[in-house]
Amino acid sequence: MMKHHLLCAPVLLTLAGTAAAQGSATLYGIADAGITYRSNERVGKTGAYQGHSNVGVTTGNLSGSRWGLKGREDLGNGLSAIFVLEDGFDISNGTSGQSGRLFGRQAFVGLADQHFGSLTMGRQYTSLDDFVGPVAPVSQIGGFGAHPGDIDDLDQTTRVDNSIKYTSANYNGLTFGALYGFGGQAGSLKRKNTWSVGAGYANGPLRVGVGYERSDNSKTGLDDTTYGKWQGTYDGTFNSSINEGFASAQSQQVVAAGATWNFSTVQVGVNYSNVQYKAGANSLYSGTAKFNIAGVFGMWNVQPNTHLFASYSYTRGSDVDNLDDAAQYHNVSVSALYDFSKRSTVYLLAGYQHASGTTLDALGRPVAATASVSDKGNGHSSNAQSQAIVSVGLREKF
Repeated sequence: MMKHHLLCAPVLLTLAGTAAAQGSATLYGIADAGITYRSNERVGKTGAYQGHSNVGVTTGNLSGSRWGLKGREDLGNGLSAIFVLEDGFDISNGTSGQSGRLFGRQAFVGLADQHFGSLTMGRQYTSLDDFVGPVAPVSQIGGFGAHPGDIDDLDQTTRVDNSIKYTSANYNGLTFGALYGFGGQAGSLKRKNTWSVGAGYANGPLRVGVGYERSDNSKTGLDDTTYGKWQGTYDGTFNSSINEGFASAQSQQVVAAGATWNFSTVQVGVNYSNVQYKAGANSLYSGTAKFNIAGVFGMWNVQPNTHLFASYSYTRGSDVDNLDDAAQYHNVSVSALYDFSKRSTVYLLAGYQHASGTTLDALGRPVAATASVSDKGNGHSSNAQSQAIVSVGLREKF
């Protein structure tokens, strides 16, 4: 047996040296689970909902549970080949997230140059996500910090299939990028496509991000009842009482901007988004539905391992199918985080939302607006004007 080990040792050392020369690959991930309470969760059929409280084990409360592989190979002269394969999963039952995809969170390969930036292809986040997400409240407490229903995609619930993306190098704090997602529709470059641009700037305590995103729907007619048939993005994007009535839109457009400022132990931020759903010939509503969202947030690092967070956002609809009293949403989120180590964090997260006015249901009919707290209400919207969600749990990074 000792002879076998001695014979294998040079082979293993040779393989290790070869791997080191060619590049590197890293296994990483997050396991996040907790106990969550939701009030007034709606159950039943559209138009006949009833509300009940719900308590259970939930996943991805602070950060989406995931595992992934990422790698880089040095090709010389500042050029590298890169890849990322990332799978989301539900730790409460072991199933894959993102509609059961194996690498539903991200899957791309490309080239990166230290002077010019990177060019990647695959299933990717949009440029709006890349540049505005880091200056939004979701960068601190995940989906609990999202705007109602994640209507403006700042919680990165949207990924784009068949996409090509360019992200610049860092030029004295300035970065920028663009993405185009091919629709894959024979005879049309427009149907089901998505495109996005964004830019960011960081200098000392200041960080700023802006972005634009546009997606085209592929709904085929009034008898097509599969809502949200968008280009590779439907992971629950319209699974909320906030925007389910607009899944049949011809197109969705998002303009967003945000900024943060660090005051030593305190970080404050502001953000604004404008979302428009434009109706087409086959939509279940008419005109262009618009939503304006404004928010503020702050994080206080009480101690190096203790953090307190609070955010508020106001969302107002307008031009919604000629409704006189368009929906309004007030959303508040708070949290307390304690780091046992750099990898282990316990958390207490809470969100509350109050809705008023009128919106559209999943069948395009006018209904009283109901609450759907942040991104955590998606799939668990309330049947009433108010909803509260509280979660306590543990996040482990690896």
